[in-house]
Amino acid sequence: MIAVCRTTVLVLLGLVVFAQSQNENCSKPVPGPNMNLKDSFILLETFPHGSKVSFACAVGYVTAGGSPSITCTSGTWSPVMLKCERFNCGSAGEILNGEVDYPEGTQFGDVLVASCNTGYNMIGRSRITCGARGWTDRLPECQVQACDPPPALANGDYTPKVDEVYFYGNVIRYSCNKGFVLDGSVTAVCSESGQFDPRDPPKCTFVGDVQCKDPGSLQNGERTAGFQPPHGYLSTVQFQCNSGYILNGSGIITCGLDGNWSPRPQCIKSTPTPTTTTTTTKATPPIVPSKETTVPSPDTTPPPDHANHLKWAIPTVLVSVTVLLVQVCWL
Repeated sequence: MIAVCRTTVLVLLGLVVFAQSQNENCSKPVPGPNMNLKDSFILLETFPHGSKVSFACAVGYVTAGGSPSITCTSGTWSPVMLKCERFNCGSAGEILNGEVDYPEGTQFGDVLVASCNTGYNMIGRSRITCGARGWTDRLPECQVQACDPPPALANGDYTPKVDEVYFYGNVIRYSCNKGFVLDGSVTAVCSESGQFDPRDPPKCTFVGDVQCKDPGSLQNGERTAGFQPPHGYLSTVQFQCNSGYILNGSGIITCGLDGNWSPRPQCIKSTPTPTTTTTTTKATPPIVPSKETTVPSPDTTPPPDHANHLKWAIPTVLVSVTVLLVQVCWL
């Protein structure tokens, strides 16, 4: 019997020691936000009492304070004090003749957007990502747009002349030889498309080749100048209206480079001015109400009878006091 007892005691002590040894182990620690276990610790599932492990910030994150290590004590890990925050790439710099925008920010994973001013072309990438060690690419460059020289102008020329190319915003001016007139825009500018605007160059028209047909007569009017043909470039004809008509438009028309006259006027019948009649109205004097004396009616409401009220209030109080004394005395 004694042996059985001793055996039982030993078994129980063994179980206690085993349970105690198991309780002293720590399970795999749970890392804080944006961090992982370092080195070979990541492969273990249990850690004996006194074990010390370390954490490291995840890719794209940097240490923001706190100890990276924790310790297993009697089956419990010490608190994780390490703090990890997103890596900040900061400003990527500036672009000459362009802009850099940070719509998301400058931290790990954010994307910047680069753009060039009007008239400049981008050389490089317009979108760059903030990586774990900085921006993943360098900023692009903004190169000014170039335009090839315009074609030669027959019977004319343009200035200034350059040896190779023109650049965005450069302006040229056209002119014609003697005896010719410019038909079209006098100037053209190198645009952001790489072509001169307007794209259609002007023409130099020989003045002697321009002829306008006789404009004829004007209805309800007459020609006062410009009777003799030929009607060449810039020739003019003048009109006036008959009595009772007025001129609508310019009285002088001019022969243009296209061989057509400028818009002809019209003679429209004049409208007589209506006569305005003024009517005088005599003002009526205002009615003044008569003054009447109003005598206020006397107040017939009798004044309150305070004495009568007081006469009945005193006996009522005396009766109440008497009843109270009787009750006290009998009690």
